[in-house]
Amino acid sequence: MNPRAEWLLAIRLRQLGDVLAALATLRSLKAHRPERRIAYVVEAPYAELMRAFDFIDMLLSPPRRGTGAWREFYASLRRLHASAAIDFHGSARSALMACASGAPVRVGFDVRGRRIAYTRVVPRGEFRDGVRVPHTPIEWGMRLAAHVGAAPTEALPPRLAVSDEARARTTDALSAQGIARSDIDARALVGLNPGRPAAVKSWGTTRFVALARRIAESGRRALVLWGPGEEETARAIVRDAGGAAVLAPATPLAGMPALLDACAALVTIDSGLKHLAVCVRVPTVTVFGATDPREWHMGGPVDAVLWRGLSCSPCRRTACPFGAPCLDVPVDVVWAATQRVLGALGREAHA
Repeated sequence: MNPRAEWLLAIRLRQLGDVLAALATLRSLKAHRPERRIAYVVEAPYAELMRAFDFIDMLLSPPRRGTGAWREFYASLRRLHASAAIDFHGSARSALMACASGAPVRVGFDVRGRRIAYTRVVPRGEFRDGVRVPHTPIEWGMRLAAHVGAAPTEALPPRLAVSDEARARTTDALSAQGIARSDIDARALVGLNPGRPAAVKSWGTTRFVALARRIAESGRRALVLWGPGEEETARAIVRDAGGAAVLAPATPLAGMPALLDACAALVTIDSGLKHLAVCVRVPTVTVFGATDPREWHMGGPVDAVLWRGLSCSPCRRTACPFGAPCLDVPVDVVWAATQRVLGALGREAHA
Protein backbone atom coordinates (compact mmCIF):
# COMPACT_ATOMS: atom_id res chain seq x y z
CA MET A 1 0.00 0.00 0.00
CA ASN A 2 1.13 3.52 -0.75
CA PRO A 3 1.89 5.03 2.67
CA ARG A 4 0.88 8.45 1.37
CA ALA A 5 -2.58 7.37 0.26
CA GLU A 6 -5.55 8.35 2.37
CA TRP A 7 -7.96 5.52 3.07
CA LEU A 8 -11.59 5.40 4.09
CA LEU A 9 -12.84 2.19 5.69
CA ALA A 10 -16.45 1.14 5.01
CA ILE A 11 -18.11 -1.81 6.74
CA ARG A 12 -21.28 -3.65 5.70
CA LEU A 13 -20.77 -7.31 6.43
CA ARG A 14 -23.83 -9.08 5.05
CA GLN A 15 -27.42 -8.97 3.75
CA LEU A 16 -27.16 -8.54 -0.01
CA GLY A 17 -29.61 -5.65 -0.32
CA ASP A 18 -27.78 -3.62 2.33
CA VAL A 19 -24.36 -4.48 0.91
CA LEU A 20 -25.52 -3.17 -2.48
CA ALA A 21 -27.27 -0.12 -0.99
CA ALA A 22 -24.04 1.01 0.68
CA LEU A 23 -22.41 1.15 -2.75
CA ALA A 24 -24.40 4.27 -3.61
CA THR A 25 -22.77 6.05 -0.68
CA LEU A 26 -19.31 4.75 -1.55
CA ARG A 27 -19.67 6.00 -5.11
CA SER A 28 -20.65 9.44 -3.78
CA LEU A 29 -17.67 9.43 -1.46
CA LYS A 30 -15.33 8.60 -4.34
CA ALA A 31 -16.88 11.30 -6.53
CA HIS A 32 -16.50 13.81 -3.71
CA ARG A 33 -12.81 13.04 -3.26
CA PRO A 34 -11.43 10.84 -6.05
CA GLU A 35 -7.94 10.74 -4.53
CA ARG A 36 -9.16 9.04 -1.35
CA ARG A 37 -9.09 5.26 -1.50
CA ILE A 38 -11.96 3.14 -0.24
CA ALA A 39 -11.62 -0.22 1.52
CA TYR A 40 -14.89 -2.13 1.84
CA VAL A 41 -15.35 -4.88 4.43
CA VAL A 42 -17.93 -7.50 3.38
CA GLU A 43 -18.25 -11.18 4.15
CA ALA A 44 -16.61 -13.50 1.64
CA PRO A 45 -19.76 -14.56 -0.30
CA TYR A 46 -20.29 -10.95 -1.41
CA ALA A 47 -16.70 -10.02 -2.16
CA GLU A 48 -16.62 -11.40 -5.71
CA LEU A 49 -19.64 -9.29 -6.69
CA MET A 50 -18.00 -6.16 -5.32
CA ARG A 51 -14.96 -6.54 -7.60
CA ALA A 52 -17.03 -5.19 -10.47
CA PHE A 53 -17.15 -1.66 -8.98
CA ASP A 54 -14.14 0.47 -9.82
CA PHE A 55 -14.69 2.98 -7.01
CA ILE A 56 -13.75 0.30 -4.46
CA ASP A 57 -9.98 0.12 -4.11
CA MET A 58 -9.71 -2.78 -1.67
CA LEU A 59 -11.98 -5.57 -0.45
CA LEU A 60 -11.53 -7.15 2.97
CA SER A 61 -13.43 -10.14 4.35
CA PRO A 62 -13.38 -11.24 7.98
CA PRO A 63 -12.24 -14.82 8.52
CA ARG A 64 -14.71 -17.52 9.47
CA ARG A 65 -12.61 -18.85 12.35
CA GLY A 66 -9.12 -19.06 13.78
CA THR A 67 -7.52 -16.79 16.35
CA GLY A 68 -4.48 -16.18 14.15
CA ALA A 69 -6.64 -15.30 11.14
CA TRP A 70 -8.65 -12.80 13.18
CA ARG A 71 -5.47 -11.27 14.57
CA GLU A 72 -4.16 -10.75 11.03
CA PHE A 73 -7.50 -9.35 9.88
CA TYR A 74 -7.52 -6.68 12.59
CA ALA A 75 -3.86 -5.92 11.84
CA SER A 76 -4.83 -5.33 8.18
CA LEU A 77 -7.44 -2.81 9.31
CA ARG A 78 -4.83 -0.98 11.38
CA ARG A 79 -2.31 -0.94 8.53
CA LEU A 80 -4.70 1.14 6.43
CA HIS A 81 -4.24 4.10 8.79
CA ALA A 82 -7.72 5.13 7.62
CA SER A 83 -8.67 8.75 8.14
CA ALA A 84 -12.30 7.72 8.64
CA ALA A 85 -14.39 4.59 9.13
CA ILE A 86 -18.11 4.24 8.37
CA ASP A 87 -20.05 1.39 9.92
CA PHE A 88 -23.13 0.82 7.73
CA HIS A 89 -23.90 -2.43 9.55
CA GLY A 90 -24.32 -1.42 13.17
CA SER A 91 -23.66 -4.79 14.78
CA ALA A 92 -21.40 -5.39 17.75
CA ARG A 93 -18.85 -7.04 15.46
CA SER A 94 -18.82 -4.25 12.86
CA ALA A 95 -18.58 -1.62 15.62
CA LEU A 96 -15.53 -3.43 16.99
CA MET A 97 -13.96 -3.41 13.52
CA ALA A 98 -14.51 0.33 13.16
CA CYS A 99 -13.03 0.98 16.59
CA ALA A 100 -10.09 -1.40 16.06
CA SER A 101 -9.18 0.35 12.80
CA GLY A 102 -7.89 3.29 14.82
CA ALA A 103 -9.49 5.78 12.42
CA PRO A 104 -9.73 9.20 14.12
CA VAL A 105 -13.23 9.69 12.66
CA ARG A 106 -15.60 6.76 13.15
CA VAL A 107 -19.23 7.12 12.10
CA GLY A 108 -22.04 4.75 13.00
CA PHE A 109 -25.60 4.46 14.21
CA ASP A 110 -26.61 5.57 17.68
CA VAL A 111 -27.31 2.13 19.12
CA ARG A 112 -26.93 1.36 22.81
CA GLY A 113 -23.81 -0.63 23.56
CA ARG A 114 -22.20 0.29 20.23
CA ARG A 115 -22.18 4.08 20.11
CA ILE A 116 -19.06 4.06 22.27
CA ALA A 117 -17.13 2.71 19.27
CA TYR A 118 -17.82 5.84 17.20
CA THR A 119 -16.78 9.47 17.36
CA ARG A 120 -19.92 10.59 15.51
CA VAL A 121 -23.33 8.96 15.58
CA VAL A 122 -26.49 9.09 13.49
CA PRO A 123 -29.91 8.13 14.92
CA ARG A 124 -31.03 4.66 13.86
CA GLY A 125 -34.52 5.87 13.02
CA GLU A 126 -36.43 9.09 12.53
CA PHE A 127 -39.83 9.71 14.12
CA ARG A 128 -42.32 12.49 13.59
CA ASP A 129 -45.24 12.82 16.01
CA GLY A 130 -44.48 9.31 17.22
CA VAL A 131 -44.60 7.82 13.72
CA ARG A 132 -41.54 6.35 12.06
CA VAL A 133 -40.44 8.26 8.96
CA PRO A 134 -39.41 5.75 6.28
CA HIS A 135 -35.96 6.14 4.73
CA THR A 136 -34.09 3.72 2.49
CA PRO A 137 -30.70 2.27 3.45
CA ILE A 138 -29.25 4.52 0.74
CA GLU A 139 -30.63 7.59 2.49
CA TRP A 140 -29.30 6.39 5.84
CA GLY A 141 -25.93 5.72 4.24
CA MET A 142 -25.82 9.26 2.89
CA ARG A 143 -26.49 10.58 6.38
CA LEU A 144 -23.53 8.63 7.69
CA ALA A 145 -21.33 9.86 4.84
CA ALA A 146 -22.25 13.48 5.51
CA HIS A 147 -19.94 13.28 8.52
CA VAL A 148 -16.98 12.71 6.19
CA GLY A 149 -17.96 15.34 3.65
CA ALA A 150 -20.07 13.58 1.00
CA ALA A 151 -23.24 15.12 -0.38
CA PRO A 152 -26.41 13.02 -0.90
CA THR A 153 -26.28 12.57 -4.67
CA GLU A 154 -27.41 8.98 -5.25
CA ALA A 155 -30.91 7.48 -5.33
CA LEU A 156 -30.15 4.11 -6.90
CA PRO A 157 -27.41 1.55 -6.27
CA PRO A 158 -24.68 1.78 -8.93
CA ARG A 159 -25.12 -0.15 -12.14
CA LEU A 160 -23.41 -3.53 -12.26
CA ALA A 161 -22.09 -4.26 -15.75
CA VAL A 162 -22.18 -7.81 -17.11
CA SER A 163 -19.28 -8.90 -19.30
CA ASP A 164 -19.67 -10.61 -22.66
CA GLU A 165 -17.81 -13.60 -21.24
CA ALA A 166 -20.31 -13.92 -18.38
CA ARG A 167 -23.21 -13.62 -20.82
CA ALA A 168 -21.74 -16.40 -22.97
CA ARG A 169 -21.36 -18.72 -19.96
CA THR A 170 -24.94 -18.02 -18.91
CA THR A 171 -26.25 -18.67 -22.42
CA ASP A 172 -24.52 -22.05 -22.42
CA ALA A 173 -25.96 -22.91 -18.99
CA LEU A 174 -29.49 -21.90 -20.00
CA SER A 175 -29.21 -23.87 -23.24
CA ALA A 176 -28.28 -26.92 -21.18
CA GLN A 177 -31.56 -26.42 -19.31
CA GLY A 178 -33.48 -26.72 -22.58
CA ILE A 179 -34.01 -23.03 -23.33
CA ALA A 180 -33.64 -22.17 -27.00
CA ARG A 181 -30.87 -19.73 -27.82
CA SER A 182 -33.34 -17.77 -29.91
CA ASP A 183 -35.42 -17.15 -26.75
CA ILE A 184 -32.30 -16.05 -24.88
CA ASP A 185 -31.21 -13.70 -27.69
CA ALA A 186 -34.75 -12.27 -27.95
CA ARG A 187 -34.89 -11.76 -24.18
CA ALA A 188 -38.06 -13.83 -24.03
CA LEU A 189 -37.32 -14.95 -20.47
CA VAL A 190 -39.13 -13.57 -17.44
CA GLY A 191 -37.45 -14.36 -14.15
CA LEU A 192 -39.49 -15.52 -11.16
CA ASN A 193 -37.96 -15.28 -7.71
CA PRO A 194 -40.15 -17.02 -5.10
CA GLY A 195 -37.37 -16.91 -2.51
CA ARG A 196 -37.49 -18.76 0.77
CA PRO A 197 -40.83 -20.17 1.94
CA ALA A 198 -41.20 -17.60 4.75
CA ALA A 199 -44.85 -16.83 5.51
CA VAL A 200 -44.40 -13.08 5.88
CA LYS A 201 -42.55 -12.69 2.57
CA SER A 202 -43.73 -15.56 0.38
CA TRP A 203 -46.23 -14.73 -2.36
CA GLY A 204 -47.10 -18.44 -2.59
CA THR A 205 -46.09 -21.20 -4.98
CA THR A 206 -49.58 -21.59 -6.45
CA ARG A 207 -49.58 -17.93 -7.49
CA PHE A 208 -46.16 -18.25 -9.09
CA VAL A 209 -47.42 -21.32 -10.96
CA ALA A 210 -50.42 -19.36 -12.28
CA LEU A 211 -48.16 -16.47 -13.27
CA ALA A 212 -45.79 -18.82 -15.11
CA ARG A 213 -48.71 -20.06 -17.17
CA ARG A 214 -49.71 -16.49 -18.05
CA ILE A 215 -46.15 -15.80 -19.14
CA ALA A 216 -46.14 -18.92 -21.33
CA GLU A 217 -49.47 -17.97 -22.91
CA SER A 218 -47.94 -14.62 -23.87
CA GLY A 219 -45.18 -16.38 -25.83
CA ARG A 220 -42.42 -15.94 -23.25
CA ARG A 221 -40.69 -18.40 -20.90
CA ALA A 222 -40.73 -18.26 -17.10
CA LEU A 223 -37.32 -18.89 -15.55
CA VAL A 224 -37.53 -19.81 -11.86
CA LEU A 225 -34.47 -18.60 -9.99
CA TRP A 226 -33.27 -20.00 -6.70
CA GLY A 227 -30.48 -19.86 -4.19
CA PRO A 228 -29.38 -21.80 -1.12
CA GLY A 229 -32.40 -23.28 0.68
CA GLU A 230 -34.79 -22.33 -2.14
CA GLU A 231 -34.37 -25.16 -4.65
CA GLU A 232 -37.26 -27.28 -3.37
CA THR A 233 -39.73 -24.40 -3.75
CA ALA A 234 -38.39 -23.59 -7.22
CA ARG A 235 -38.66 -27.19 -8.35
CA ALA A 236 -42.25 -27.41 -7.07
CA ILE A 237 -43.22 -24.37 -9.16
CA VAL A 238 -41.60 -25.81 -12.29
CA ARG A 239 -43.26 -29.18 -11.73
CA ASP A 240 -46.75 -27.77 -11.11
CA ALA A 241 -46.48 -25.31 -14.00
CA GLY A 242 -46.49 -28.29 -16.39
CA GLY A 243 -43.93 -27.05 -18.89
CA ALA A 244 -44.76 -23.36 -18.53
CA ALA A 245 -41.61 -22.74 -16.48
CA VAL A 246 -38.00 -23.91 -16.48
CA LEU A 247 -35.66 -24.22 -13.53
CA ALA A 248 -32.67 -21.90 -13.57
CA PRO A 249 -29.28 -23.64 -13.47
CA ALA A 250 -27.41 -23.76 -10.18
CA THR A 251 -25.59 -20.45 -10.08
CA PRO A 252 -23.22 -18.96 -7.47
CA LEU A 253 -23.93 -15.43 -6.30
CA ALA A 254 -21.15 -14.01 -8.49
CA GLY A 255 -22.89 -15.49 -11.56
CA MET A 256 -26.36 -14.17 -10.73
CA PRO A 257 -25.94 -10.78 -12.48
CA ALA A 258 -25.48 -12.50 -15.85
CA LEU A 259 -28.46 -14.78 -15.18
CA LEU A 260 -30.62 -11.77 -14.31
CA ASP A 261 -29.33 -9.93 -17.35
CA ALA A 262 -30.73 -12.72 -19.53
CA CYS A 263 -34.24 -11.86 -18.31
CA ALA A 264 -36.48 -9.15 -19.71
CA ALA A 265 -37.90 -8.61 -16.21
CA LEU A 266 -37.96 -10.17 -12.76
CA VAL A 267 -41.07 -10.83 -10.67
CA THR A 268 -39.92 -11.14 -7.10
CA ILE A 269 -40.56 -10.83 -3.42
CA ASP A 270 -38.62 -8.31 -1.35
CA SER A 271 -35.19 -9.94 -1.30
CA GLY A 272 -31.52 -9.48 -1.98
CA LEU A 273 -32.00 -10.80 -5.52
CA LYS A 274 -34.49 -8.01 -6.22
CA HIS A 275 -31.84 -5.44 -5.28
CA LEU A 276 -29.26 -7.20 -7.41
CA ALA A 277 -31.66 -7.04 -10.37
CA VAL A 278 -31.95 -3.27 -9.86
CA CYS A 279 -28.14 -3.03 -9.97
CA VAL A 280 -28.12 -4.97 -13.25
CA ARG A 281 -30.93 -2.64 -14.42
CA VAL A 282 -33.37 -5.47 -15.07
CA PRO A 283 -36.92 -4.12 -14.53
CA THR A 284 -38.58 -5.62 -11.47
CA VAL A 285 -42.09 -6.27 -10.19
CA THR A 286 -41.89 -6.68 -6.42
CA VAL A 287 -44.63 -7.98 -4.14
CA PHE A 288 -44.13 -6.45 -0.70
CA GLY A 289 -45.80 -7.71 2.45
CA ALA A 290 -44.43 -7.22 5.96
CA THR A 291 -41.72 -4.82 4.77
CA ASP A 292 -42.21 -1.23 3.62
CA PRO A 293 -41.37 -0.38 -0.02
CA ARG A 294 -40.74 3.21 1.03
CA GLU A 295 -37.75 1.81 2.88
CA TRP A 296 -36.79 -1.27 0.88
CA HIS A 297 -37.76 -0.65 -2.74
CA MET A 298 -34.70 1.33 -3.88
CA GLY A 299 -35.74 0.97 -7.52
CA GLY A 300 -36.06 3.19 -10.56
CA PRO A 301 -39.02 4.51 -12.60
CA VAL A 302 -39.62 1.22 -14.40
CA ASP A 303 -39.58 -0.93 -11.27
CA ALA A 304 -43.13 -1.75 -10.17
CA VAL A 305 -44.14 -2.02 -6.52
CA LEU A 306 -47.19 -3.97 -5.34
CA TRP A 307 -48.07 -3.37 -1.70
CA ARG A 308 -51.45 -3.52 -0.06
CA GLY A 309 -50.39 -1.12 2.70
CA LEU A 310 -52.67 -2.62 5.36
CA SER A 311 -53.07 -0.93 8.73
CA CYS A 312 -50.78 -3.59 10.25
CA SER A 313 -48.07 -3.10 7.60
CA PRO A 314 -45.16 -2.84 7.84
CA CYS A 315 -44.83 -5.09 10.86
CA ARG A 316 -41.36 -6.60 10.35
CA ARG A 317 -42.61 -9.82 11.93
CA THR A 318 -41.17 -13.22 11.14
CA ALA A 319 -44.60 -14.85 11.57
CA CYS A 320 -48.13 -13.51 11.12
CA PRO A 321 -51.06 -14.61 13.33
CA PHE A 322 -53.50 -13.58 10.59
CA GLY A 323 -52.07 -15.59 7.70
CA ALA A 324 -50.18 -12.71 6.04
CA PRO A 325 -53.11 -10.91 4.32
CA CYS A 326 -50.61 -8.23 3.23
CA LEU A 327 -49.36 -10.71 0.62
CA ASP A 328 -52.80 -11.49 -0.78
CA VAL A 329 -52.05 -9.80 -4.10
CA PRO A 330 -54.03 -11.40 -6.98
CA VAL A 331 -52.21 -13.00 -9.88
CA ASP A 332 -54.12 -10.72 -12.25
CA VAL A 333 -52.63 -7.66 -10.55
CA VAL A 334 -49.07 -9.02 -10.71
CA TRP A 335 -49.49 -10.09 -14.34
CA ALA A 336 -50.82 -6.65 -15.29
CA ALA A 337 -47.81 -5.01 -13.66
CA THR A 338 -45.50 -7.45 -15.43
CA GLN A 339 -47.08 -6.61 -18.78
CA ARG A 340 -46.62 -2.89 -18.13
CA VAL A 341 -42.95 -3.43 -17.30
CA LEU A 342 -42.39 -5.63 -20.34
CA GLY A 343 -44.33 -3.44 -22.72
CA ALA A 344 -44.76 0.26 -22.12
CA LEU A 345 -41.68 0.99 -20.05
CA GLY A 346 -38.93 -0.80 -21.96
CA ARG A 347 -35.52 -1.84 -20.74
CA GLU A 348 -33.56 1.09 -22.11
CA ALA A 349 -35.49 3.50 -19.88
CA HIS A 350 -34.00 1.75 -16.85
CA ALA A 351 -30.48 2.97 -17.55
